[in-house]
Amino acid sequence: MIAAAPLREVPLAAIDLEDQTFLFSDPGDHSQLEASLKEAGMLNPPWLRGGPGERFQPVTGRKRLRAAARLGWELVPARVLPWDAPEASCLLLHLHDNAWARPFNPLEQALLAKSLEKIWERQTVAARFLPLLGLPPSLALLERLLALARLEEPLRQLAARGRLSLPGAAVLASWRPEDRTAAVSFLEKLPWSHSKQEEFLQGINLLARRENRSPEEILSREELQGHLTGKGATPQVQAAAARDLLQKWVSPRFSAARETFQKGLRRLGLMSHPRLRLQPPPALEGPDFHLEIKFKDAEELQHLLVDLLLLSREEDFEALTRI
Repeated sequence: MIAAAPLREVPLAAIDLEDQTFLFSDPGDHSQLEASLKEAGMLNPPWLRGGPGERFQPVTGRKRLRAAARLGWELVPARVLPWDAPEASCLLLHLHDNAWARPFNPLEQALLAKSLEKIWERQTVAARFLPLLGLPPSLALLERLLALARLEEPLRQLAARGRLSLPGAAVLASWRPEDRTAAVSFLEKLPWSHSKQEEFLQGINLLARRENRSPEEILSREELQGHLTGKGATPQVQAAAARDLLQKWVSPRFSAARETFQKGLRRLGLMSHPRLRLQPPPALEGPDFHLEIKFKDAEELQHLLVDLLLLSREEDFEALTRI
């Protein structure tokens, strides 16, 4: 617990806004803060730690300070801590100052977790501090955050924008830097959901181990690279094509069976049927197929059941159910 620090008028020129000791987020857009400062002044003064030579280090409120600098302020009100204030106490001040103001993005959570883990045991960080970051008190989740904090800047920024999942970051953290660099374009250019992204990275990992190659070598293959620059295709189509190609490499038998099933659906007119949907057993294993029927009344249902009866007698339908 830090005793109340005195409120002082501090010259902005004496504050080192480039100091990164307690920097956990991008500067961002200051326009709203600037408008607020013009209208109402500094309602929540930042906290500073004094340094030698009357220099000051930002502990909280860096964005407020930058906005004030852009407005041309020469003096700002601030709470000033002594230069020997413990880093642990300053870190807690920063955490509590921001915890209720806005949600932390994944990168901010990771960088704060990394700083907290240098001071407290991991069990303490998970139980005491992850809830302040808006997260459940999970050691496994803390490990993923620490993995994200170890990644290079392009990947960190993808995480900050929600484009890199924590499970995906954990996979990447186990790779060499050059392997991670090779993955950046696939994560930047292709619109993966988090689950599809993790599936893709795990697939690269599995194939690299199986073939005794690096992830970089797999990601650099011409066929896969082609899906980053495919002309005339939407990013969604390119992402699906890249996943399908990787699936063929990882599980050729499964991919062949799935393709055969889809061809059978097309021949029977069921691939894009508006009222009928036939699905294979999960992972194409097991005896049970799943059939979904949509109908608006008894008459339509009767017609659909007749259509199904006729389809079930066709040789293509029988072949389909033997996959």
